[in-house]
Amino acid sequence: MYEDEPQDKVHDVLSEAVFGNHPLGRPVIGRGDVVGNLTADEVSTYHDDRYVPGAIVVAAAGNLEHEQIEALARRGLANGSRNGDARKPAPADDPAGRRVMFHRKDTEQYHVCLGGHGIARRDERRFTLSILDAILGGSTSSRLFQEVREKRGLAYAVYSWASQYQDTGQVGVYVGTREDNVVEALDVIGRELDRLRQESVGEDELRRAREHVKGRLALSMESTASRMNRIGRSVLMDIPLLTLDETIARLEAVTREQIEELARELYPPTGLSVAAIGREESLFRDALGSVGAEFSDVA
Repeated sequence: MYEDEPQDKVHDVLSEAVFGNHPLGRPVIGRGDVVGNLTADEVSTYHDDRYVPGAIVVAAAGNLEHEQIEALARRGLANGSRNGDARKPAPADDPAGRRVMFHRKDTEQYHVCLGGHGIARRDERRFTLSILDAILGGSTSSRLFQEVREKRGLAYAVYSWASQYQDTGQVGVYVGTREDNVVEALDVIGRELDRLRQESVGEDELRRAREHVKGRLALSMESTASRMNRIGRSVLMDIPLLTLDETIARLEAVTREQIEELARELYPPTGLSVAAIGREESLFRDALGSVGAEFSDVA
């Protein structure tokens, strides 16, 4: 099923282009040959090494008593004392460099991702990045959504995203478009990335993006499950757990200058890799010139 969803698979192709053979460049779901060769003993050993009391975080939210939850957790973990597997993956500095990767598949659309290294999850600029992403393609009022979909009708799905990991991150842009629209769609995306790096963000645009991020955050706090996950993720990943007011204050403090500086750092044409799934690689390669001349010599 996964192999039949090119709009999902292309993100894994991009991760491989950005991170190479580092674990971050491999699909989370695993490759078929690897999963198919796993033995019961290997799965059991992995579970025994990692699912131990010293590696477990217990998070809870809702109509509950903290002391009762703590007592239940202590009782459930009382029989274990191991601290878990202490192995750490190698740093993801930049093992692959810039790459262009294409997977051929007989599809109606071409699915294209552009992206590169982002910032780590403890980086204080994560608040700036959340607003930058909302401006570029993270909302229906974003530049990519308006220019590619609403004004020109070149694609139904076009968006940007940002992920943060332990010591690095990833930023990216996705578009799914028909064969006859690939060149124009990539041209628009290339121009919008260039404008993001070269021109100042307007005050009204910054205000709208900031309000979008704040509103999405406030709505997420209405969900008990979301609150629970937020607490657990903060403890597990060693990120300071900020209150809603503290987070909003960090977002309010983001300036236009900070957004411009981060955009130039994360979206330089010489630092972006490209991945695509479609029928003809030559058509995709030719279309890359629409994004920028920098992609003409990328293997």
